[in-house]
Amino acid sequence: MKYAKDSLLNPRSLRLEKSYAVLQTLRRANGGYLASPNPGKPDGIGRYNVFWLRDIMYATYANEYLGNFDKMIDSYELVMTIMMKYKYKIRAAIRNKPKQWALHARYHPNTLEELSPNWGHHQLDVLGLFLYKTGDLIKKGHEVIKEHEQKELIEDIIQYLFTYRWETFPDFGIWEEGPELHSSSLGAVLAGLTMWYDDGHYHYKYPHKTDLSKIVPVSERYFDNKDCLYKLLPRESKSRECDLAQLSLIWPYNIVDEKYKQIILKNVETKLLRKNGVIRYENDVYFNPDTKNPKGKEAEWPLGICWLAIVHNKMASWNMKNLKESLEHLKKAKQYLLKMDTLMVNGKIPELYTNGKPNENIPLAWAHSFHIIALQSFLNSLEKIEQEHNVEITEELEVK
Repeated sequence: MKYAKDSLLNPRSLRLEKSYAVLQTLRRANGGYLASPNPGKPDGIGRYNVFWLRDIMYATYANEYLGNFDKMIDSYELVMTIMMKYKYKIRAAIRNKPKQWALHARYHPNTLEELSPNWGHHQLDVLGLFLYKTGDLIKKGHEVIKEHEQKELIEDIIQYLFTYRWETFPDFGIWEEGPELHSSSLGAVLAGLTMWYDDGHYHYKYPHKTDLSKIVPVSERYFDNKDCLYKLLPRESKSRECDLAQLSLIWPYNIVDEKYKQIILKNVETKLLRKNGVIRYENDVYFNPDTKNPKGKEAEWPLGICWLAIVHNKMASWNMKNLKESLEHLKKAKQYLLKMDTLMVNGKIPELYTNGKPNENIPLAWAHSFHIIALQSFLNSLEKIEQEHNVEITEELEVK
């Protein structure tokens, strides 16, 4: 079937091509992605043209969805290089557990030197994401671990998580705030450990079984308190009823059951969704024009619109035996993707909107990656559903 150039059903999506072109402007020769081009103030406050480990890993996810595996592997090798550079800090933490030894979150894009010593660097979700995606790439046949020292890095990170008692020790989480116990961080670590434990939870994703425990074994003792996630759910933390970051428990990790998928999705869509994006959580003061009375004035993140679209695409695919339900998820995803057209500024996605206006962090790397993933996963899920039911689906997402 032929589709209009601006159709979301067009496999050669102009939206996707344009968004990817913007993402590429943030990619450095070493494989890293600047969070955003904003250099900040002369004193360094507000600087975003640096590397965040989390941002790089999420930013390069788009390459996988587009089949650009070389670029994705280059980026993961850079993340591993940075972690190897500071592996001595992870080992020191294992021995002594001093907070100041926590792996840093931000790095200079050229020298890879640590930035911002006074920062909430103990972010367990970064380590969970690294373990999860490294294992995922290996299971997909990519040679990510090439040297014995890299294998030792995986071992050290797992031991670090155990030493810090990941299930009870507060961290600063995806928004670098706290410390608190965050369900999004607990889920990330649980997903990473589960990937390497090889208990079958993720076998559905891979055509061939690759036993990662033969590379780096994970003891059952690391899962003694794995119910910690469900004890905290549906809350994100003691202080937050729900949080945009909890969407990670559905995608990329798929680490919660159907009941909590539905609860998390409903909470985000009914309590956090706004006109220009999704607020991170209620009473968020980041870029809030009224920090003394923040409720109702929280910054709105277009990133969250993309994330919701991805989640609906995935749920359409996971539940594709039920054609009606799958199509409802795709219709919701389509609404979000069309909404994204209205939130871009000259084809670029800002970090957030405050007082109805975009802030200066534009474009935001992982927002563009999520936009690309949302567009491509929409097409992927649509194709799977058509094949599963042997039907053709129209532009209005109805069966022809």
